[in-house]
Amino acid sequence: MVKPSDRVRLLLRELEGRGVDLALISTPVNLRYLTGIGLKAFERFSALLLCVGTGEVTLIVPKLDEGKAIATGLPYLTYLDQEGPLGAIRRATSGCGGVRVVGFEGNAPIRNLWVLRGVLGRFRDEDIDPVLAGMRIVKDEDELGSIKAAVRAIEEGLRAAREAIKAGVTETWLARVISNAIAEAGAEPGDVLVQSGPNSAIPHWLPGNRRIQQGDVIVVDATATYNDYYGDLTRTFTLGEPTAEFNRIYGLVKEAHDEAIRAVKPGLTGAFIDSVARGVIERNGYGGYFIHRTGHGLGLEVHEEPYISGDYDKPLPRGSVFTIEPGIYLPGKFGVRLESDIAIGLNGEVIIFDSYWPYY
Repeated sequence: MVKPSDRVRLLLRELEGRGVDLALISTPVNLRYLTGIGLKAFERFSALLLCVGTGEVTLIVPKLDEGKAIATGLPYLTYLDQEGPLGAIRRATSGCGGVRVVGFEGNAPIRNLWVLRGVLGRFRDEDIDPVLAGMRIVKDEDELGSIKAAVRAIEEGLRAAREAIKAGVTETWLARVISNAIAEAGAEPGDVLVQSGPNSAIPHWLPGNRRIQQGDVIVVDATATYNDYYGDLTRTFTLGEPTAEFNRIYGLVKEAHDEAIRAVKPGLTGAFIDSVARGVIERNGYGGYFIHRTGHGLGLEVHEEPYISGDYDKPLPRGSVFTIEPGIYLPGKFGVRLESDIAIGLNGEVIIFDSYWPYY
């Protein structure tokens, strides 16, 4: 198991030589990754400050989160609401020397930039997302185990969906059935999309009050977390005997899905894997109906690097986890999407986390 303190030291080493004097980590997902604790300060300032030159690390949190700060084992400072964070920031950065360049995450609140300028004056900001993404893309065995547990719980949700689908139930009702089954399996349900009938041709359709009808195609896309790590699976069902057109489309999507997984190897790019799945669908005349990338990375976020898309030219490293989810969507009629969660193990072995494959 990699300790959070080891990740902090690795981040400091990765930032050396990049011209960054001070790094500020404030998004909940990266704080979780680096500290091991869920920290969400809402409108209050909460951040991990790293003085790159000296290696000094300080976690700054509101006084009400001191218990969480203690649990991290990292040096920390707190502040009261009536004080504000400026005094704590001044103390944390006093040993950094001249701060000319500050590293920020791309999704950091803009107010953190303003708060820091209130203490340090003028400085140049630098994007450190590539450094953090390069660390987080490689999962250790504990992270892989958490993702696997999330996937197992989602599969229980899919089994529950298969048993519960019947004429007259609504998309929202079926989504609740799936979420409850995931929770009973020990994971935290995330977004559960149920898309029935013509709605199945809209990939990000949110479940509504439409009642499922005989002959419908139903796409179920479910996410869940275990120990804060995501799984994400999609299956396509039918209520009643599927049509010949559906069978043809389903077969093409399954072929694209399987071919892409068979092509996965460490060192290949996401763009190449995307081209394998897309090639199957394009050769059969449905390229214009495959309207999204083939996959995305999984971890502490449901969408993170690596991306299995035509513009992702980075090699897939050992330890990376991602989805393979080709789809064909016929507007006004129906859609088919199949999604699996794939890992390239630390030994280079390709791992398919999911195993539940109901026939429609």
